[in-house]
Amino acid sequence: MGNVQQDQNSIVKEVLNCTVDAMKAIIPVELTVGRPTLLNGSFDHHEIGVFIGITGDLPGRIILDGSEEAFASLGTKMFGMPIEGAMVESFAGEVVNMIAGNMGVALSAKGITIDITPPTIIVGNSKISGFKQAVELPLSFEGAGEYRLVLNIDKGA
Repeated sequence: MGNVQQDQNSIVKEVLNCTVDAMKAIIPVELTVGRPTLLNGSFDHHEIGVFIGITGDLPGRIILDGSEEAFASLGTKMFGMPIEGAMVESFAGEVVNMIAGNMGVALSAKGITIDITPPTIIVGNSKISGFKQAVELPLSFEGAGEYRLVLNIDKGA
């Protein structure tokens, strides 16, 4: 039984590392990653959250959470033109989809099999629960705001 938990912990670490590497590859802005925190039970989400479901070796979700202003700044930095209004939500979904796809390819090269679902975009304040555990990484893109990357691990995983 101990090996299963150890395997899951190493998969969690690889998923987080590959996600951060994907962000660095896709987003041409200096990225600062904070210390990971373990979340149990639930967490609060504010403003814009993009959820991507994961199936396979680690069933769960990847969530990138940030303010509308932060995502707008990130989009402006990536495309060199202002991103505003409904385009901000669309951009947030698309950039997280690109990150998750890149992460999935990198994990596959390490022998970890996952599939991802299309992004779900949640706007406004809400409480997220119904997962076994989650790991949160605070992220900061230079000149483009603060974010939280949360990896939820499904119950039963």
